[in-house]
Amino acid sequence: MGTKRYAIVTGAASGLGRAVAVELARRGWHVALADINPQGSQETLALVEQAGGQGQVEHLDVTSPSEWSVLREKLQSAWPRLDLLVNNAGVGVGGEVGKLPLEDWQWIININLYGAIYGCHTLIDWMKQNSQGAHIVNIASLAAIVSAPGMAPYNITKAGMLSFSETLYGELKPYNIGVTGVCPSFFPTNIIRSGRFQTSQQRNAAARLMSGSRATADDVARRIMRAIERKQLYVFAPASAGVYWRLKRLMPRVLLNLIARRNARASAAAAKA
Repeated sequence: MGTKRYAIVTGAASGLGRAVAVELARRGWHVALADINPQGSQETLALVEQAGGQGQVEHLDVTSPSEWSVLREKLQSAWPRLDLLVNNAGVGVGGEVGKLPLEDWQWIININLYGAIYGCHTLIDWMKQNSQGAHIVNIASLAAIVSAPGMAPYNITKAGMLSFSETLYGELKPYNIGVTGVCPSFFPTNIIRSGRFQTSQQRNAAARLMSGSRATADDVARRIMRAIERKQLYVFAPASAGVYWRLKRLMPRVLLNLIARRNARASAAAAKA
């Protein structure tokens, strides 16, 4: 086995963050499980250790720059370097512009977007010191591309994450730091449970999309591992999600009209249910 590698995964207490942490553990990584949910983080730690890795639970509110600074100081005093940062922590908000409370906009932007900004701002100079090279993974979403109606706050934060990844890619390439922006389609996670929705119909519609997906968090995590190894900028999961990316680039209005029609049919079906 080669030199031990060190990673921070935010939102590691469940869902995709947990799956990524376990995949890293299978490859012998030492993982800091950064989350505000201590019980879930402890459960992830047990899975990490079962998978053959090492880990430690770290309380982190990603919306707090001071907590990011405390985490860096603690880890930098104990770790020889930082090899990987996975900005995964995120929440969901559903509803229409003009109807959703502004507080819900602020809530999701602080977690989904500023959480990653604070993390990179705090840690990038440490990662630049890694002579072996390092990597940053930002979890965006297919929502960044399809811009579905009724999901504006979520769409905006995930589009921001994708743009952030593209910008970092150019800025950090001279320092041998790879960047990956991950755009998964729907797959089952706890984001519905923790999310905020304008109506119960919107919550139920999102839950049906997730439960009906064939993809899993483990599938997405494995694709992320391959992307890190290959230093890929984009990851679409499942691979068919890449069709939307190509269609958006070639015929954006065709895609947006298609999504709008699908949304109208889904809304009508939900109203009749």
